[in-house]
Amino acid sequence: MWNRREREIEKNLLVPIFILIGLILPTLIQAQEANLGKYTSMKIERVGKLKGSFQGGMNIKEMTDGVSIVLLSDDTKTPPMPVKADRMFFEWEEGRKTPAKIIMEGKVYLEHPEGKLSAEKAVWDFVQERVEFTGNPVLDSPKAQGLKGSKIVLDFKNNTVDIENLRADMIPLQGSDFISGEDQEIASYLLSEKDIVDWNEFINELKRQAQSNTDTPGKYLLSKFDSDARQQFISAPNELILQRKKDLLKQINTLLKKPDFYRETAWHNVQIPQEAKDLLSKPELTSGERIKLNRILLYSAFPKYIKPI
Repeated sequence: MWNRREREIEKNLLVPIFILIGLILPTLIQAQEANLGKYTSMKIERVGKLKGSFQGGMNIKEMTDGVSIVLLSDDTKTPPMPVKADRMFFEWEEGRKTPAKIIMEGKVYLEHPEGKLSAEKAVWDFVQERVEFTGNPVLDSPKAQGLKGSKIVLDFKNNTVDIENLRADMIPLQGSDFISGEDQEIASYLLSEKDIVDWNEFINELKRQAQSNTDTPGKYLLSKFDSDARQQFISAPNELILQRKKDLLKQINTLLKKPDFYRETAWHNVQIPQEAKDLLSKPELTSGERIKLNRILLYSAFPKYIKPI
């Protein structure tokens, strides 16, 4: 027969061990599977209330009433990342020893090495290695203060930041004294409106390739657009797309920054310049080299409509 204390432990099985470990001691919860965007463990600084489960190990379900944690990395070059919110909810997938997703609500604050982010809600997808901030998100970075939008997305896998409906309190007029040589190089490789020789024909060709029965650069690139943007591009008349050139440029330039811009089967019928072949053969590329490579590949796929760099 269990005594009273043991029955009390049974009644509150989900709480006491976490309270002991999470609130009395600074705790590291080791992430044994996912990279978590270079962050491999978590230190709990404060949690008002915590619930969890012992099913398949110690799995945190939710932390509420004020949460303050610090994400840590085994990589000494990756600084700790403080994260705060009123509430955090953890989603788990069968077979995983780390959470698949953390949903943060209420006064969310994240201090990323590249800037500080605040919002009313954030969803951290550990599988996709990205965090999506909504509810008046604000980003402050060394180069720009008060960047606001309807949505801000940090992509740790590709090291990118996407902001929808951007507003900004202060962005310096970045002259040569402010922009590094690499930043200037990267900016020169990104696609601008004047780099398109014939906008209408470029849109026609991109649509034609996207609807091809075979693998083409256009079909592959359109598959990587945001789902809404892809559907709108395919169905919208050219006149409407021409009115929103900047939206199309944003989608393309986002892809130019990514390492998976190129797929060999998509470019199998395209004559690739030697400079691009040389870059493709390199085991590792700098950010500038990657964007340069992708811009050359884009030109090779649409040589009649896009200016070479």
